Amino acid sequence: MFGTLIGIFITSAGIVVGADSALWGSSTSGPTRVEKTCQPSPRSVASLEGWYGEDLYLQRRFQQVCQALGRSSKALSVEGQADRLLEQLRRAYQDHNRAFPLNATSLPSPSTKHVASLAVAGFDGAVPIVAVRELRWDKNNKGQWRIIGDQAGKLSFRGCGARFLGADGVASLLLDTSLHFEVEKRRPEVQAASRANRLHKEESCFLSTFSLDDATALYKTAVRLTIDHGEEYMIQNGAVGGRLHILTIPVNGPVKEEWVDPEQYVGEASLQPERFFEFMVLSVQAGGEFS
Repeated sequence: MFGTLIGIFITSAGIVVGADSALWGSSTSGPTRVEKTCQPSPRSVASLEGWYGEDLYLQRRFQQVCQALGRSSKALSVEGQADRLLEQLRRAYQDHNRAFPLNATSLPSPSTKHVASLAVAGFDGAVPIVAVRELRWDKNNKGQWRIIGDQAGKLSFRGCGARFLGADGVASLLLDTSLHFEVEKRRPEVQAASRANRLHKEESCFLSTFSLDDATALYKTAVRLTIDHGEEYMIQNGAVGGRLHILTIPVNGPVKEEWVDPEQYVGEASLQPERFFEFMVLSVQAGGEFS
């Protein structure tokens, strides 16, 4: 039961986090939709991508730990929230899976080392940060399986840009220089996101025109294309979709939430006229780099 397409977008006006609600491959009579985001603090958003089997144990524990963080009087940085969530999930998942033989010759279920990706987005001061962590199976030097948590630094970013977690085989093609999805790549939100990614690498995010509206439109486009073309890229039908949960963390003020029903993004999207980008100079603090 791997699925989910998480979108994380840093713009000049704030951070947008999008998550679908599909629960793919469930063999139980439980829900077919699940909320994959939460707020560990009033100014941050966490999302979980990965393994939703075993009666949604990991998903339920994610929500419990996240809510406990939200009630805590101790303020944690974005990185600190990610580390706290990761460690609590690692311990819980390890305890939940003690029945697996540690010296098994094959990987425990699920049959891949990856279990889940956890991302926390927010601001540390005026700096936008996304901290990404991974929960996975690993072997120690005795050949025994164990659950470990690790940083996924290549997905962490500051400043500006667009990234996807999960079933991103189609979504990532929107932002590269290949010939895939040429029509969609002329959409203004896709052009703005691609340009923001380039400017990030050049440490020139102050030139980005990638907006909150662009981020929302880009996420809906990415989900629609994944549903339409996912099977061509080894993404199982039904792995992504359902109502979309879109959360915006503005530079100032509380987190804003929006739910988008499937009829608002599934189907042919009209191609808007290409727009010309205006250069804007914004003050920005020094941030980190993609690693």
